[in-house]
Amino acid sequence: MSPKTKVISPPVNPFWVIIGASAGGLDALKELLSDLDKSLPAIYLIAQHLDPKHPTILRDLLSRITDIPVELVDQDIVPKPNKIYIVSPGHNAVVEQGRIKLTPAAEIGPKPSVNLLLNSAAEGLGEKAIAVILSGTGSDGAQGVGAIKAAGGIVIAQTESTAKYSGMPNAAIDSGAVDLILDPENMAKELKGYIESSGTLLQKIAIPQAKTTLESIFQKLLDQTGYDFSGYKLKTIQRRIARRMAVHKLVVLEDYLTLLSSSITEVESLFKDLLISVTDFFRDSEAFADLEFVINQLVDNCEEGGHIRVWVPGCAGGEEPYSISILFHQSRQKYKKHVNFQIFATDIDENALSSARKGQFTVTQVKNLDPELLKQYFVEKDGIYSIYKSIRDQVVFARQNLVMDPPFSRLDLISCRNVLIYFSHELQKQVFQTFHFALKPNGYLFLGKSESATSCTPELFDVYKKRSQLFRRKKTSLSNQLDHVSSAASVARIRQSRDMGKPLMQNKNSIVDSLDQILLDQIVPTVVVVDESGHVMHIRGDVSRYLNFPQGRIDTNILTLIRDDIKVDVRALLQKAKRDGQASTQALFYKHDDAESALFIAIKRIAIEGIGAQGAFLISFTLVDLSEAFVSGTGLLSEDAHVSNENLRKEIAVFKERLQTSIEELETTNEELQSTNEELQSANEELQSANEELQTANEEMQSTNEELSTVNQELEVKTYELEQVNNDLENMLAKMNEVIVLVDNRLRVQRLTKLAREVLGLDKDVVGQTITTLGMQVDVPNLRQELLNVIETEKSVTLRVRRGSVVYHLRMVPYKSDLVKVVGVMMFFENTVHRSKLDPSIDCHITLKHLADYLPFTLISIDEIGVMTFVSPNIMELLGYDSKELLHQNVSVLMPEPYSSHHDGYLTDFIDGKTEGMMSQWRDVTALHQSGKRMLLKLRVEDTWINAERHFLGYLCLPEKLHECARL
Repeated sequence: MSPKTKVISPPVNPFWVIIGASAGGLDALKELLSDLDKSLPAIYLIAQHLDPKHPTILRDLLSRITDIPVELVDQDIVPKPNKIYIVSPGHNAVVEQGRIKLTPAAEIGPKPSVNLLLNSAAEGLGEKAIAVILSGTGSDGAQGVGAIKAAGGIVIAQTESTAKYSGMPNAAIDSGAVDLILDPENMAKELKGYIESSGTLLQKIAIPQAKTTLESIFQKLLDQTGYDFSGYKLKTIQRRIARRMAVHKLVVLEDYLTLLSSSITEVESLFKDLLISVTDFFRDSEAFADLEFVINQLVDNCEEGGHIRVWVPGCAGGEEPYSISILFHQSRQKYKKHVNFQIFATDIDENALSSARKGQFTVTQVKNLDPELLKQYFVEKDGIYSIYKSIRDQVVFARQNLVMDPPFSRLDLISCRNVLIYFSHELQKQVFQTFHFALKPNGYLFLGKSESATSCTPELFDVYKKRSQLFRRKKTSLSNQLDHVSSAASVARIRQSRDMGKPLMQNKNSIVDSLDQILLDQIVPTVVVVDESGHVMHIRGDVSRYLNFPQGRIDTNILTLIRDDIKVDVRALLQKAKRDGQASTQALFYKHDDAESALFIAIKRIAIEGIGAQGAFLISFTLVDLSEAFVSGTGLLSEDAHVSNENLRKEIAVFKERLQTSIEELETTNEELQSTNEELQSANEELQSANEELQTANEEMQSTNEELSTVNQELEVKTYELEQVNNDLENMLAKMNEVIVLVDNRLRVQRLTKLAREVLGLDKDVVGQTITTLGMQVDVPNLRQELLNVIETEKSVTLRVRRGSVVYHLRMVPYKSDLVKVVGVMMFFENTVHRSKLDPSIDCHITLKHLADYLPFTLISIDEIGVMTFVSPNIMELLGYDSKELLHQNVSVLMPEPYSSHHDGYLTDFIDGKTEGMMSQWRDVTALHQSGKRMLLKLRVEDTWINAERHFLGYLCLPEKLHECARL
């Protein structure tokens, strides 16, 4: 056995391949499943959109193209590896504790829901989940693949060129969570490679020799993303890198480093994989109960109209800050108190922040919410739950690097749950110092179950509630010494602490970096960086002289924050820099703390990577003592300026007054425009409402079309199969040397053999005509009544009829559909004179072998004393006997006791009319296999005549073949 086989063989924790498909997905499924390796220890679960009102034949269709067993899931089960499971129509499926659980599907929306299934698989399976999105309309699955990606699984989508309907795969691709885009014919190979390699890669990455290569990978990430992952726990990094290597089928870590060096896209993909954005509303109800108590205390102790500030770093999709906002809203109602609260929610994942700002969540994301909270704070539309504006407006989302960027200050509460578990001990200590700095005295820190503020920084925090990991800030002067806060040099110090003991020359770069930092702090003026809209992006230096930071919710626009006495000048300089594209500078006389100085404001456009082509603006503030400003030769202010100082001040005052008047007029105009805009917005909302109604109707029609498309595909396959059966039947009837006629329940001819046309003297175009009007050459008295009696009583009838001097046995047998309804009669004509001239054993073979070769069941003919006169050769497959050896033996040899001993007596009583038999009906019987094993079979017995002697013809089949046998 190869090493690879050893890795994948134990199915203790198998991979789950979740396949989502809709319209056009049948062909893709066939291509994928036909190439699957049945030796892989994987569970395959298919969520194909199906019409709940119609039974599906998808299982039958897929069973024919793969050797892996296919099952339809119609109840909760524990699945087994190496099997394919299909979610039954009308149900949704979820993965829960290793089980497939079914729930009724919603009336509106796709059935089953791929999103619901993928979200549950992500939660329950983690890295063992693989999502595959195939052809289909709509976007079902696009949200679920994000959960699979976040949990460490991989996502595969079908190429647009091979998908009949590209809506579902394209929506998954647009979500940014897809790892591979493949043709269905190539997916099986990729699945095999990923599953086989994933077990061994982690071991290779974990070996000590890989440390240098991992550090190079960290540097690649830092250079391109600006984020340093060297402080993360190594096992987390190793698992994520192993996943990316498995996607690219790489087995050597150095090869993956080479790929990162040549592919910016792969660096971005690894960066996204390392960002773990998984959360939930009120995650851990017991902990949130304790947090609610703390929030009630904060609100109760806050003065009327006061402010409470909260920070939620690592906010992911926004569930946690919105949960906290709901708790504050409830607390304000409880104490009937007007308290302002502001929640700052930050993360480094821009995609997660973008999603969080919308405040929209799927059914899966709100499934754990209390129904009352869901009803009170969310509005539902088309399966999407939007949080109320009053809750959303209290949360400000922003991109922030918890390790590198400055923290918020004067905070009452920090909630940072399940973020620090991925950090090393050194990095955790630094973050706790940042939290201590940011919190007010006695402020609260709320952590995840596996995190503790007292384990590495007991001097900073006290335990407040141990069970819920709530801590309280200690009073200490350490926060005054946090020079690492807002300085990128902090990361360098962490690396330096890890590398203690190395030669001094190895730290040369760190010394240079530190020196550069000192020079920057002493020489570079106070600067503010704003974007094209004027929103503050970065601040360096003390800006308290120039900017005002009010309490409560902060507007980050520079013109809102700038002090009133210099606002006009900054506005004019900013407009000039935007218009001319050139640097603009202004010198002002500036009064601060009763002292006059010269303030030089300079604004210039700068290019910053990652914020678009328009770039940003650098605003610098340089404050110079007034006496120094007039020193000859400094170039700051000329002597003339000193002489006309008072005049300039008066002129500036006049201009400022005029500007203020103009600004007020503009503000009035803006208010009028705002009123007009509100009217337009109201009209737009009405149009939006109508559009949403149309969209809902369109989605319902789209869902119906998907279901009809799937049904149509199944019907096409069924039609083809029916044509094949009809062709086989026509060939069989044409070559059979028997007189057989099939009529329906209205006595119209449906089929007949070639010999029947000759013997009965019928034309070629008799199909569809009533048999009693054809003038057959065989005289059958009361034919119409005899046929109607067979249909009504569902019992066979045998008559002696003549064609001239030739005598025939006419046997009329009811023809049933689905084992219940009689839809016609089969008429068998046997020439008694011709048959009596033949040897009995030969006659049996000639009469019955034609049927046995074409039928799926086993035929056995016995005479009136129970001796077998004909046995189908396929009895070997059914019961293990040689058909030739059974000839001329009593049929009781095929029966176990006590049936074997009683059969001859039962047969005699039936022939004598002493007991009734179950003729022409399928029933259960117990047969004896050649090995001695008892087998449950289905049996139907017909009364027939062979060589002018009475025989009984038995049809035997397995129970699972009954439906197929009964139709023939």
